[in-house]
Amino acid sequence: MMVDDVIYSIPRETYSLPQASWLSGAAAGLQIMGPRTPEWLWGDFIHDIYDMIRTIGEVVPAEPGTAPTYGDGLVGSAFDALGGYVSIVGEVCPEGLYFRVPLARQENVARLLNGLRLFRSHGEIVIPVYDLPAFSRLVPLEGPVAEQLEDEVTP
Repeated sequence: MMVDDVIYSIPRETYSLPQASWLSGAAAGLQIMGPRTPEWLWGDFIHDIYDMIRTIGEVVPAEPGTAPTYGDGLVGSAFDALGGYVSIVGEVCPEGLYFRVPLARQENVARLLNGLRLFRSHGEIVIPVYDLPAFSRLVPLEGPVAEQLEDEVTP
């Protein structure tokens, strides 16, 4: 038996586990997520998120603009939680990055992203194209939204 045969026979996960805060934000996004198209682009990503939640165990959703708290008294990152949330519900549009937040949390998100220009109205937020590089440095995005932003923003 060749070494490669042994290596390839070992089952491996196709992803690494993200920060628990990011996953808490993603869990909140999954609660309000509508159908995402195209299915071939989103299906595996959403399936992987559910797998990660099952792997970690109890993941408490963190609404956008809030920092998740854990049973051991530690507090997670509000930026990571927002990244998980936007990775699930965000949409790249000609104006920038669009996502909806609960109206009660819109001000929290605006405070968190102080210094960035936000267009916001009735629970809808758009990060304009010129602020997307700064947003991407603050907020960790994954999946199709991150890939689309990379294609759109980088020349």
